[in-house]
Amino acid sequence: MFGNKLRILGLFCLLTVYASSIWGANDRTIPIDVYIIVDSSSAMEKGREEATNWLCSTVIDGMLLQEDRIWIWTAGSGPELIYSGTLENKEAVKSTIRGIRYQGNAADYRGALQEAKTQAGKSSRTSYTLLISGSGAKDPPSREAESAGLLRYSRVESFSGWRVLTIGFDLDTKVNRSSASNNNRR
Repeated sequence: MFGNKLRILGLFCLLTVYASSIWGANDRTIPIDVYIIVDSSSAMEKGREEATNWLCSTVIDGMLLQEDRIWIWTAGSGPELIYSGTLENKEAVKSTIRGIRYQGNAADYRGALQEAKTQAGKSSRTSYTLLISGSGAKDPPSREAESAGLLRYSRVESFSGWRVLTIGFDLDTKVNRSSASNNNRR
């Protein structure tokens, strides 16, 4: 049972490490759900332009299909849903991302992560969650005690002035289901 959990955790880690090369070919035909949370606090000041360009070119244009569903929240004093829908009009999605206003000193990561997790729980599709935060954030999401459970399976990639966390929600449940079905087959 523990071996199955390790295999699934290893698979998740490989997926997050090689996501750009896997998605780079974009041979995917099955639509997915993507939840993006953008830190809209002043901590993003230094990395705002680079993070916006990365989101628009690498994620929206490079990885996602028109049939994919996307939700975008800003994490400021509270989470705010600024876009939800399919990617039929990628330019509208990119315009929404470029129009994010950055202000205030705090980012409610936990609230935004909770909203993304709730939305992910409603879907049967494969989903991915990305949290874009400023590298100078006072309370980085990985250190907030309240967010520890939400970030149990996550990977951080740092850039100049910002970072992206790729998060796998409810992997414990998926691992346990997989382990139970494998044990029942024996």
